[in-house]
Amino acid sequence: MNRSFGGRLSFAVWYADTVPAHTVFALRVRMPVSASVSELLDRLRKSRLVPVDRLEGFLAALQTAGGIPDSAALLDRLVAAGMITRFHADKLAAGKYKGFQLGDDRYLILDQLGAGGMGQVFLAEHAQMRRLVALKVLDPRAFENDPVARERFLREARAAGTLDHPNIVRVYDLCQDGKILFLVMEYVEGLSLQALVSHNGPLDVATACHYARQVAFGLAHAHEMGFVHRDIKPANLILERTGLVKVLDLGLVWSEADAATGLTRQLDNKSILGTADYVAPEQAVDSSTVDARADIYSLGATLYFLLAGRPLFPEGRTAQKLVWQQIKEPVPVDRLRPEVPPDLAAVVHRMLKKRPSDRYATAAEVFEALDPFDRADVPPPDPALLPEPPLRVALARGPGPNPTPRTSGSTSQILVAAMRTGGSSAKIKNERDGSTDSDSAQIAVVAVTPPGGRVAPPAQTEAGSDDDTARTPDRRTAPRAPERPPPAGPPALLISLSVALVLALMGIVLLLLRK
Repeated sequence: MNRSFGGRLSFAVWYADTVPAHTVFALRVRMPVSASVSELLDRLRKSRLVPVDRLEGFLAALQTAGGIPDSAALLDRLVAAGMITRFHADKLAAGKYKGFQLGDDRYLILDQLGAGGMGQVFLAEHAQMRRLVALKVLDPRAFENDPVARERFLREARAAGTLDHPNIVRVYDLCQDGKILFLVMEYVEGLSLQALVSHNGPLDVATACHYARQVAFGLAHAHEMGFVHRDIKPANLILERTGLVKVLDLGLVWSEADAATGLTRQLDNKSILGTADYVAPEQAVDSSTVDARADIYSLGATLYFLLAGRPLFPEGRTAQKLVWQQIKEPVPVDRLRPEVPPDLAAVVHRMLKKRPSDRYATAAEVFEALDPFDRADVPPPDPALLPEPPLRVALARGPGPNPTPRTSGSTSQILVAAMRTGGSSAKIKNERDGSTDSDSAQIAVVAVTPPGGRVAPPAQTEAGSDDDTARTPDRRTAPRAPERPPPAGPPALLISLSVALVLALMGIVLLLLRK
């Protein structure tokens, strides 16, 4: 793959199917430095990666400390000081100095997160806001010569711009710099569920269901907005340090609006879209006519992978897998993992039914079906899986949240907070509209607990009961404010005197009138 960086960005795309970002740092091969120090410094100054005053001050300090080292050592010192990233060092060592800025110099590229068939994804810093973002850049050749790829890219931008949910990666802007079209996206510091299982093996039941419920929660929002993802798989689900799972890569998204105009069928052009290990049977036949139940099948295949540590059909070529998705049943997940409860296995395999009508109808139903298996505390991922970023990236990121590890996962702090700040299931919507459905009330009145606690849908109380507050799983009621006694009335003696005075005045008035 061509990864040259001369001039503007030359090739380009999405990091969902690539090595996680924290692994890319370790795998990147450093290029040999053959240029002289003066040539290297000249390229560094032209690149505008480091402010002039800061660079000159750094070089002056090196001179004072014993002189400027050779090119290789100088690049190492610059990286260690947080002046540049290893990505910058590799490009400078290769003689490159252009193309580190995009969008009229608003974005400074810090690293390459991944690449694919349509473009590349870069980690960048907003020059003025000092905020880390991900830039998804369309291959300039596709921009010029591939109208289908260009339209899909624009459709992804429209879809992502419409969605606003904590379990979906947000898109901030769509920009064009000459012939370079790119999306400005939320930067998610984490690793994919594909990488997590590859590193740690199958997940325990509670963790797998917890992650799957978060995905279902995000999908419910997307489906309500009229979008079908069509490429749900572990590599497209990113796990943050906090334990929050985000859905990314809307490059294959289907929308009701586009379907009404025939654009979806035109773009799909009878091609099979999706990933063979996770694609729904009906999507493998005609990708342009699917609905939300195709995502439910893919989520079921993903949950199967999280529990079993392998896809539905680990053997075979792509064509064979596509056929097997139509006619072959996978090995029951509880046979591969005996600790999987039979009821959970039934949920997974209902999601994997060949006929869409036999699956759950909505992602909200999946969310509810998995609830009984998501009752244990799920801690955030092991920090060792997410090493700290290089100094230059850490400086751009700024101070992070409180690093104190939390003993509780996002069930009590993320899912519940998400439901309270933008619920997307039909039940939450009903509650907002004033529905009296008991299940809606259970979701809507959940309160967020402090770290270490866990919140589940509260128990319903009888009408007229003394306990009308929401309950946490330990059934402890929320503390009530002490009842104030009724204010004391005026003394009886004062009332009697007042009445006597009024009667006396009335008597005097009557006597005066008689005279």
